[in-house]
Amino acid sequence: MKKGFFIIIICLLTTIASNSPITTALNPGEISSGNISIDYRNVTVYAPAVAQTDNGYVGVTSTITVTIQSNGGGRVFVDTLPLTQIDMQGSARLAVKVASALVKNDNNCEVNPSIYDYFFVIRTSAPVIGGPSAGGIMTAAVISLLENWTMDKETMMTGMINPDGSIGPIGGIPQKIDAAYSVGAKRFLIPKGQGQYLETITETVTEGGWTQITTRQVIRNVYDYALDNYGIEVIEVEDINEVMYYFTGWSFPIIESNESITTQDYLNSMKPLATNLLNESIKAYLNASESFNTTSIPNQFPYYYRNYITDFLNTAQQALLESQDWFDQEVFYTSTSKSFQSLINSNFVIYACEYFIAENNKDFVNSLLLHAKNLNNNKSSFAKDAEIGGAISLQCVGAAQKRASEAELYIANANNNYQQGYYIEALKDIAFAIQRSESIGWWIGISDYFDDSGDIGKEDLYSLAEEYIDDAQQSLVYSNIILGEVGKSSNYITDAESLLETARDDKDRGYPAAAIFEALEALAKANLALELVDGNGIEKLDRYQERASSSISESRLRGIEPVLAVSYYEYAQSLENESSIDAAIFYYKYSGLIPGVLTVTSTCGSQSSRYLGIPDLNVNPFIDSITRYSQYLLFFAALGGIIGLSVGILLGSLFKKGSRNELIDKTTPKELTEYHPDNTQYNNYYGNDDIPRSIRDYFKDIGPRQ
Repeated sequence: MKKGFFIIIICLLTTIASNSPITTALNPGEISSGNISIDYRNVTVYAPAVAQTDNGYVGVTSTITVTIQSNGGGRVFVDTLPLTQIDMQGSARLAVKVASALVKNDNNCEVNPSIYDYFFVIRTSAPVIGGPSAGGIMTAAVISLLENWTMDKETMMTGMINPDGSIGPIGGIPQKIDAAYSVGAKRFLIPKGQGQYLETITETVTEGGWTQITTRQVIRNVYDYALDNYGIEVIEVEDINEVMYYFTGWSFPIIESNESITTQDYLNSMKPLATNLLNESIKAYLNASESFNTTSIPNQFPYYYRNYITDFLNTAQQALLESQDWFDQEVFYTSTSKSFQSLINSNFVIYACEYFIAENNKDFVNSLLLHAKNLNNNKSSFAKDAEIGGAISLQCVGAAQKRASEAELYIANANNNYQQGYYIEALKDIAFAIQRSESIGWWIGISDYFDDSGDIGKEDLYSLAEEYIDDAQQSLVYSNIILGEVGKSSNYITDAESLLETARDDKDRGYPAAAIFEALEALAKANLALELVDGNGIEKLDRYQERASSSISESRLRGIEPVLAVSYYEYAQSLENESSIDAAIFYYKYSGLIPGVLTVTSTCGSQSSRYLGIPDLNVNPFIDSITRYSQYLLFFAALGGIIGLSVGILLGSLFKKGSRNELIDKTTPKELTEYHPDNTQYNNYYGNDDIPRSIRDYFKDIGPRQ
C-alpha cells in the first residue's frame, strides 16, 4: 500500500470542510479553519479496459487508487481523468456498500466501515471510462483496505459487482487480457460463465476468376487465448468472496447449519394459525357452494354472471385443496397463504349470492363497504399502536402494518367501483379488504411464541425506514443506468418503483414497520433487475436459496429468530415446486435480505474471516517460460535462421543446377494453396474489430445462456 501526497490533501480538505464540528454552526460563505488528525490507508490496483483507436479496439489499463480515511461518515468520492460515465459513480458507491456488508459481519468488530470516507481516483488512457466492469476490483480494494489485507500484484480481474456480491458479466475479455499482460499479470479473473466468446471471421475464396467474401462466427476459448499467448491463468469467479481468495488468500466462510430452516419453534408458532385458517376456509367454501347452488344468478347476454362466479368458486376449491396438502406436509406458511386465497374467493361468492337476492343491490354493497371500513379502522389502529420491542415484534408488526395498508388500498378501490356503479367489482375488493384486515391480528399474535428482547423506539423505526427507502432508490437508479447501457428492460424495475412509492406513503401514514419491509422488497426487485440481466435465472436459483439459508442461519447464531424470512423461504420452496421460478427467486432473495434488518441492534458479526493463502498458479512452467521470454527466443530463432540459410546457400553451390531443380520440383508446392487447399484463414486468433467490447456487445452477440 502506498501513500500519495495528493490523497492526503484531499482527505484533509474534505475532513476540515465537512467533519469539523465548527462547520455545523457556520452560515453559508463563512470560512472555518482548524487542525484535525486522521488515519488513512490506500491501495492502487489495475483495472483493464477497452479503448477504441484508429486501428480498432485495444486493451488498456486503468489505475484506481482507493483510499479510506477515518473521521468519516461512509461518504463516497470519485475523481476521474478523463471524465467518466455516471455508472462509475454508481459502481464506486455499490462497491463500498457490498464491501461494508461483508466486513461488518466479520467478527473483527473493531472494523466499522461507517466511520470511514472512501475516495476513488481513476486514471486511464481510454477516452471514456465505463464503470460496471471495474466494480469487482473496486469492491476487492475496499475490503482489503478495511481488513488491512495485502493484494496480490500479479492478479487482475474484470467484472461488475452486483448488489448481492456476485460478479456480473462484461465484454472485451481478450483485449483486457492483452492489457493485463502488459503490466505483468499472471492470473486473470473473469465472471463465471464467460469462458468463451464469439469472433466473426471473414473468409475470402477465389475460384474461376470470382472472389467470394463470407463471414461466420466461431467460438473461442478465453483460457486458451490467455495461456497460449501470454501464459496467463484464467479463473472464473462467481462472487466477491472468491475474488478475495485469489487476491488476498483470505475468505469469508459461508454460514452453514445442520438445523432445518423450519425449526420446531417456528412450526409451533405457525401451526395454530394454519389450522385456524384451514378450518375457516373449509367452512367458507361449504357455505359458498351452498349459496351458489341455491341462488338464482343471471347468466345471459350480456352479463354471464353465473359463469363468472363459478370461476371464483372453482378457484376457492383448488386453493383449499392445496392448503390441505401443504398443511399435511407441515409447510404451514404456504398453507396459510393458500387458505387466505380460498377464503377471499369463497367470501366473494357468498357476497355475490347475497347481492343477487338483496332487495336493493346498491344498499347491500354500501352496507358491506361500511363494514369493511369499520373493520379496517379498528384493525389498522391496532397495527399502528402495536408495541415493537425487538426483532420478533418488528417482523410481526411489520407484516401486520403491511396488511393494514393493503386493506386500505382495496377499500379505496372498492369505494371507487361503488361510486361508478361497478358493484360486482366492488364486492371483489371488499372480500380482499376484509380478509386482509382480519389477518392483522393473526400476525401480531405470532410474536407471543418467541422471546422478543430489545428496545426499538419509534424514532429508530422511522430512521430505519428512511434508510432502506434511500438504499432502494439508489439501487433502482443504478440498475436503470446499467440496463439502459445494455439495451435491456425488466419488470422488476416497474415493481420496484411501485413498492418504493408504497413504502414512502406508508411511512408518512404511520406504518414505519411496513415501510421498512416494503422498501426491502423494492431493494430486492431492483437488485434482481441487475443480477438477472443475463437471463440465467434457473442457473442462479440454487445460489439465491443458499444465500437465504445462510442468512437465516446467521440470524439464529445471533439469537434472533427470523420468522418472516423463514416464512418467505418456505413459500419460495413451494413456488419452486410449482415451477414458478421467477417468483421463487424473488422470495429467496427477499428472505435473504430480511435478517439484515433484524441486526440493527447488533454490534458484531457472526463469522470470522480466515486466511487460506493465495492459490498457486496452475500454469505449465515450460509454456510460461516460452511466453515470458518469447522476444528473446524469436531473436535467437531469427539469428539461427539467417546462419542456416547462409550455410545452405554455400552447400547448395556444390551441387549441379539440374539436380537442385529436380529436388525443388519434388518438394515444393507450386502454389500457396497447396499448403491450405481451402484457401481460408487458419490462425487461431483473429483481429480485434469483431470481438465483443462492452457489456452491450456481450448480450447482443452471445445472448442469454441456456
